[in-house]
Amino acid sequence: MGVDMLVDAHCHAHSLNEEVLGRIEDGIIVIAVSEDLESSLKTLELTEKFENIMPFIGIHPWSLEEITQQEIDEVIGLIERRDDVKGIGEVGLDGKRGNREKQMDVFKSFCRLSAEYDLPMNIHARDAWADVLGILRKMDVESAIIHWYNGPLSLLEEMRECGYMITINPAARIQPRHMDVLREAPLDMILTESDGPYEYRGLRLGPDMIEDLVKLIAEVKRMPAKDVEDAIEFNFRRIFR
Repeated sequence: MGVDMLVDAHCHAHSLNEEVLGRIEDGIIVIAVSEDLESSLKTLELTEKFENIMPFIGIHPWSLEEITQQEIDEVIGLIERRDDVKGIGEVGLDGKRGNREKQMDVFKSFCRLSAEYDLPMNIHARDAWADVLGILRKMDVESAIIHWYNGPLSLLEEMRECGYMITINPAARIQPRHMDVLREAPLDMILTESDGPYEYRGLRLGPDMIEDLVKLIAEVKRMPAKDVEDAIEFNFRRIFR
């Protein structure tokens, strides 16, 4: 990474076409998350073509509704065997959807791998924010990104003390709760994300929105955009220590 580097800390890059990926290759680094075995393999393939892709593999809690135990075991095997895996995600819990017991078992398995292999995690925690934080702490996960954080503001300081990051999404412009999080969270625990490709209330989220997101954060924090960009790059480096 050089100077003036933007960060998209949560993107489903395997779902983007190569033309889009080619356009964003210069000036931005992308943490590419996966949802299941197939997308994990596709994410790893992207690293052979694009140097700015950081591959995270895992199983999204929604995917557990249909996935087989064999697929879960194969994703775990990829994490255990492959040196090109840079992190684990998108994994976690969802308080509104799915079998909570199964989600919990699989999430704990990924937390064990994170601790054992010293891999950062990229986490879905909708309406399960406190439960996710408690598990991360109990299982000695040292590096974690809580994606699109909309949880209690009261948890932010505890997350920060643990060294965990949260992501801010371009949807902060139209989602009041997320804007509250942006206002409250210290800059030293913030990363930028797109969660692209995804359409949210008319916004077509993608890595090309990160530059404008940095400007929004700068407006809210009342500081120069360059200072925000530098701080987020520094936070990104801390994730990988």
